[in-house]
Amino acid sequence: MRLYIIRHAEPDYPRDALTAHGHRQAQTLARRLAGTGIGRVYSSPMNRALETARYTAERLGLDVQVEPWTRELEDWWIPDAAVGELPVWQVDAATLRAMPALGDDGWHLRDGLAQLRSSADDFLARHGYFRDGTRYRIENAPSHDIAVFCHAGFALTWLADLLAIPLPLMWAGFALSPGSVTTIDFEELAGGAAAPRCLGLGDVAHF
Repeated sequence: MRLYIIRHAEPDYPRDALTAHGHRQAQTLARRLAGTGIGRVYSSPMNRALETARYTAERLGLDVQVEPWTRELEDWWIPDAAVGELPVWQVDAATLRAMPALGDDGWHLRDGLAQLRSSADDFLARHGYFRDGTRYRIENAPSHDIAVFCHAGFALTWLADLLAIPLPLMWAGFALSPGSVTTIDFEELAGGAAAPRCLGLGDVAHF
């Protein structure tokens, strides 16, 4: 199975919608994804993700299924000397690299990550992939691929968990442009298991 994690197209944040350019991006994105094996389209409940997802769903003849757990992590903030607070994925890279690893005392977002992981595991289990230590056990997995339309902060956080990358380093070292596609392949292993591997991160070659 391939999992496509897609950031919404160019947003008008005050309206939680797409700009005119964002709508054009979403149409181009839909044409790109039409050539994949996507059989399910999921979206954050936030409107900018839903608007992006609908173009792809319509082109594929599918419904958009809303997954509330994929909404942006708007309450994941940390103090910032210049502006007071910033979303964690927008803090400067040097500060992020100095943050403690998950699980250390003082890492106040670990509960949020645990909740995200639990929701992600439930979601993947519905598609036949059950977390089993460092791999996923495959049981009755469908043959189609899936697309999840979401947000930059959420996507980076989920990717960090899927790929076992320390979260502050993921936020510090990677960025996802509007309308970008990240492709995760659940590579099959011996014994009916799989492990996620990133085939492409933040791809915008379709623009």
